[in-house]
Amino acid sequence: MGIMADDQEFDGAFRALTGNDPFPWQRAIYGRFLEGRLPGSCRIPTGLGKTSVMAVWLIARAERPEVVPRRLIYVVNRRTVVDQSTDEAEKIRANIEKDEELRSQLGPLAISTLRGQFEDNGEWSADPSRPAIIAGTVDMIGSRLLFSGYGVGFKRRPMHAGLLGQDSLLVHDEAHLEPAFQELLEAIVEEQQRSGEGRPMQVMALSATAREAGDAPFVLTEQDRAHPVVKRRYEAAKRIVLEPIEDEKTIAERLADLALQHRDAGRAVLVFARTVEHVEEVARRLEKAKAGAVLTLTGTIRGKERDGLIDAEVFRRFRPETSA
Repeated sequence: MGIMADDQEFDGAFRALTGNDPFPWQRAIYGRFLEGRLPGSCRIPTGLGKTSVMAVWLIARAERPEVVPRRLIYVVNRRTVVDQSTDEAEKIRANIEKDEELRSQLGPLAISTLRGQFEDNGEWSADPSRPAIIAGTVDMIGSRLLFSGYGVGFKRRPMHAGLLGQDSLLVHDEAHLEPAFQELLEAIVEEQQRSGEGRPMQVMALSATAREAGDAPFVLTEQDRAHPVVKRRYEAAKRIVLEPIEDEKTIAERLADLALQHRDAGRAVLVFARTVEHVEEVARRLEKAKAGAVLTLTGTIRGKERDGLIDAEVFRRFRPETSA
């Protein structure tokens, strides 16, 4: 399969938008965009730039606007990942705005985030002719597609459903975690195709794990696996050491002791526990040992508090952009 535009031009535009050289799979999927043959699913391992599909879409949109959808909807059912996706889109737009050639080629880009406890800035719906990236959670995007958007007045619900469901590419990240939502998306597309709509929504599932065997997914090739960066990440050693605990009453104590073994490593340490009580006990022991800043995250915290974690110093150490 050949890419219809010059490889070097794509590489240069991708580098300008993301700050990275494209992997072979990103070049290949760019070719699919240009040909109007988007894969229904992409089985790309974590750590290989799945969110860069935003940059690929935008470059392809500038090259062939008659084929590539006007709006890209990035859906994942984790608020923190939605925010990270928005950050990625904002970086792309910032790189466009500081490069005159990119501005002339790609034009203005609207960016909006649709998730709970977060106000819609309205950029994506203010001017329907403007290319837009919409990052959102399953509930916020799904409710709008079903004409019942949360927090949306009844007069605006059809407009939201129309903009999301027409001339759009919906990228469903971590699709294996939300099979019911994926089935809904596929049912919507099937009905649109049955009705013969002109610019129906297209859906692409992103996942490192496939639940079922359907149409052949878009996967890494041997060229990808030979790429030095992909090879290093894909073949990185992943070790697990089992620590038997005979007395369940000592689980929290043992977890804290294991975490404290890394107190001088200068790295962020993540501790998983089965119960809220164990989490709180581990946190108390780490704080008592003055092991550094400790942040607890359980299912008992409220949505507003959970959203506030995004800006917490400890939480930021686990985000992709940090090397700490």
